[in-house]
Amino acid sequence: MKTISLRVDVDTLEGSLKGIPTLLRLLDKHGMQASFYFSFGPDSSGKALRRIFRKGFLAKMRRTKAPQMYGLKTLMYGVLLPAPVIHKQAAAQMRSAREAGHEVGIHAWDHVQYHDLLDRKSREWLQDWYDRSHEAFESIFGCKAKGAVSPAWRSNDTTLELQEQYALNYAGDCRGLAPFYPIVKGRALTTLQIPTTLPTLDELYGLDGMSERDVNERVWSLIREDALNVYALHTEVEGGMLHGAFDAFLQGLRDREVWARTHADWLPELKAANPPAKAMVRREVPGRAGWLSFES
Repeated sequence: MKTISLRVDVDTLEGSLKGIPTLLRLLDKHGMQASFYFSFGPDSSGKALRRIFRKGFLAKMRRTKAPQMYGLKTLMYGVLLPAPVIHKQAAAQMRSAREAGHEVGIHAWDHVQYHDLLDRKSREWLQDWYDRSHEAFESIFGCKAKGAVSPAWRSNDTTLELQEQYALNYAGDCRGLAPFYPIVKGRALTTLQIPTTLPTLDELYGLDGMSERDVNERVWSLIREDALNVYALHTEVEGGMLHGAFDAFLQGLRDREVWARTHADWLPELKAANPPAKAMVRREVPGRAGWLSFES
């Protein structure tokens, strides 16, 4: 049987207020569950413009029609407009995902600052970032988080070490092919990594002229039987301008008899397979600007 886990990254206030309800409606329509990971702190999306000189950033902005996809207001947060604290305005939408039967976890406190400046931040800054994320999660859901995924699949030795203190069942901080325990400074850590294994819609859409249908066909073709298949999506993309493409994607999964399950549901089997310990490396992927963490 082919199985897939749908990882939903929630990056912005707009994606929380509008994208979450849209995705919940589509998932309910197709009878599928997903794992939602929330950004809780300031939406400083406008500061992402400092990536303008990063290789591939402008091309991705044009290809994905970013101003239409994210909205001009979102692109001004943290620059021309104050950065709103997401969980203070979108707690109800976050809770609605769990109420609908989906898994919930942590994505970020300040998504953009982590994404862009990770290697420049001190251990103290990162500790505070993690603490705020976990405190916000617990204030909304009344329990401790058991899963977390990093912004933009980026991590370093410090983030991996800090994550150990929260007793997570797993994290998703990289791309790769199979679960593993990360090695940091010669020591295998205890937080299992569940990598994203499939390319994303916003990486492929418009690349070499690929249409929404072309992207779906590509991803469907990459889903492997008896293997880890993790597909990441964003409330701002699949819950926004490209919601029709995601609707068709879910229908295609049903037509191909692909079973969707959450990370938490899959976890016992993944751990029972005795995942190896591996180091992480950094690579670039077509359609995305900058480096990503990868299973070595």
